[in-house]
This record gives sequence, structure tokens and C-alpha cells, in this order.
Amino acid sequence: MVVFILGALSACAVLPPLPGTSGGVAVRPAVVSPSQRLYEEAQALSARVAKGELSRVAVADQLGALRVQLVGRNAVDDDVFALYRQIAVRRDAGQIDGARAQQLMQQRLQMWLERWPRLASRPAQPAFTSFMLKLYSMPALGQ
Repeated sequence: MVVFILGALSACAVLPPLPGTSGGVAVRPAVVSPSQRLYEEAQALSARVAKGELSRVAVADQLGALRVQLVGRNAVDDDVFALYRQIAVRRDAGQIDGARAQQLMQQRLQMWLERWPRLASRPAQPAFTSFMLKLYSMPALGQ
């Protein structure tokens, strides 16, 4: 599984290279999706957590601000992000370990995967949730 970056940053390792990179030179598409932009930012911030420059909560706050800037707020992303930040607080406080943090986040993502088909008012672009689903190698919403 890809490093559980910011939901708890339990591993604090650098994420694997982005798709479309080779020989150390990144090929960036002309338009980057909001969820990909979140992934890129998370990758950069995870390296800073590993060095002790940032706390998990600081990273969560930065990703939260970026998600609102990119796509605004919506009920799905707000819920997933709220848990993500709560997990970061608990991880920084030493109240839960990485495995428990991962379990909690995966449970919430699974709940949204199950609710999505019945959701009456779906957000147009749940970028943060899409980013987290990709991070956990889970199916995209609606698949």
C-alpha cells in the first residue's frame, strides 16, 4: 500500500514516483486534476514530516486549505477531511499508531464508497476523497 501520507503520515516516507516520470525528469500534463495536485502537495509535505520540519496536523491544515482553494467545500470531502485531521491530531499526540490510523481512514473511505451510489446530492468534484481513495489503492467513487 502506498504510504499513508497525511491522514496520519504513519510511515513518513517519500511516496513512489508519479505516473509519467522517467529518468528523474517529471513530465507534467498541461492540466493537473485537483486530486493529483493534492497528491503532489502531500508528497512534498511528507518529506518535511519525515525530517521533523512539520507536524502531521500542520500538513493536514495545509492540505485542507489547498483542497478548499482548488475545489471549494462539499459534504463528502468535508467529512473525510475532518476525520483525516482528527487522526493527524491523535497521531501527533501519540494516542494512536499508524496501523490504527490507517484502519480508521480506510473505514471512512469504504463508508463513502458504499453511500455514493445512493447519495442524492453528489458533489461535482470530491477531490480530497478521490485523492485519499487513490492513496489507499481503493476504487474511485462510482466504480
